[in-house]
Amino acid sequence: MSSKLHKIPHFNSYDDIRAEMQNDLQYRLANRTDKTFLGRPLYYRINVQLILTQECPYNCPFCLERKNPMQGENDFKAQIEALKMVLSEHPNARFSITGGEPGLYPSHVSEIIDTYRKHSNNVFCSINTTGYSKELNGLAHINLSYNDYVHKSPIDFPNCTVQTVVENPTIEYIKEFMQMEADNFSFRFLSGLEKKDYSVDIWNDLQNDDDIDIHTFRIGDFFVYATFDYMGKHARLTLGDMWQQRNNDYKDGYSNIIIHPDGTIGTNWR
Repeated sequence: MSSKLHKIPHFNSYDDIRAEMQNDLQYRLANRTDKTFLGRPLYYRINVQLILTQECPYNCPFCLERKNPMQGENDFKAQIEALKMVLSEHPNARFSITGGEPGLYPSHVSEIIDTYRKHSNNVFCSINTTGYSKELNGLAHINLSYNDYVHKSPIDFPNCTVQTVVENPTIEYIKEFMQMEADNFSFRFLSGLEKKDYSVDIWNDLQNDDDIDIHTFRIGDFFVYATFDYMGKHARLTLGDMWQQRNNDYKDGYSNIIIHPDGTIGTNWR
């Protein structure tokens, strides 16, 4: 499914989604021919993620990064040089800074964002944070993590997106969560590195709920997402199937870029 839809098709099982992921991957491998020093980018606006640090003051038990740590110790100078190298061939990249907790190093976050804006077309930049430091306000769009273990008030981060991880999201859960005093929300399936058949009920329920206004729906090489409005608020539901990405045969293609804490550049979550 290589294009965005404005409705969610009905799914009988996760096998339907997994088949569309493979269809999308094969379409991109056949139609993306441009090459960079990393291989063939399969998306024109590639997602670049910088794991700024593995350090975090919290111990959320579902944290994929803590279970599968990235490479090396913090090397901020190497991170900046790696970002410049990536942006030289991907000026339209969408960029996110995550961790660990980026709020532990707000000055470096600011320097990284300045580098992104100077060396790219500044398409979109975001910071994933627990809300550890208010010094991140105003640097880029804030994705504020909110769960049983971290729950700073969205009021302290104006215009942020409140994001949470859910093992099996339901319509009832989403509607209740969106009662919070915020305007933008992001719900993510809890995904690990094991193979799993995720429930498709939520996708069918979103489409069939009269209170939900679907904007876009998309299946990519390892992900599914829908954007929608509810009660005048905007939300996104995303499933990133990490097993699928680890096991896709990308050949010389890549669908995202990871910059590790030590400045190592990887692709496809490696």
